[in-house]
Amino acid sequence: MTSPRVANLERAKWRARCRQQLSEHIKSKLGISVEPSQVRLITGVGDPYNWTFPPEKQYLFGKHLSKHSIGAYMELCRDIGVSFEAVAAGISTQCTTQVRQEQLEAENARLTSELKRWQDKAVKESELKGHAEDEVNQLQSALQAAQTDIQQMRHEVNNWALTADFFRKSTVQSYKGLNEAFLLLKKLKSELPALCNGQSLDWISPEVASGTVS
Repeated sequence: MTSPRVANLERAKWRARCRQQLSEHIKSKLGISVEPSQVRLITGVGDPYNWTFPPEKQYLFGKHLSKHSIGAYMELCRDIGVSFEAVAAGISTQCTTQVRQEQLEAENARLTSELKRWQDKAVKESELKGHAEDEVNQLQSALQAAQTDIQQMRHEVNNWALTADFFRKSTVQSYKGLNEAFLLLKKLKSELPALCNGQSLDWISPEVASGTVS
């Protein structure tokens, strides 16, 4: 458990840090130099600055700095220039808050418009991607059909090659048979006189006898 002395030292450290950051914020925002020890959350008539803040931060500006807790100091340091800011003395806190609200609404509208633009872009890119995928699918289908046609043509060419080879072999075989028949007839012609032994050869056709059978 933290001792009261250590807790007070920690609280004093955060209070000093908070005063320093508030002083630097007043200087950068308004160009007014205020010593950290003189910074106030509850401003008076003689103070050259004021604070503008939303209603939900009212509790921070309803106490003097010296009365706040460590948590409040941390919150003040975190939200400087975010949820509250310094304004010149005499400017209505309510008016400045309204301006801030209008600025936030304008920023919200801008961000909403930007978001819609990116959403529209994403939808368009998605549609383009869909079209591209359709074209790829169509090309793949066309390629598959072409490959099928090529396979069919190869099959037909192979069949024609087999048919041509069959007829070529048949032609060669027929020619060989005719040649053998011609040689046999020629041989018979030369042997007929001896076989007939002088008998008449009138029964043999002139073509066979002359060896001119084609």
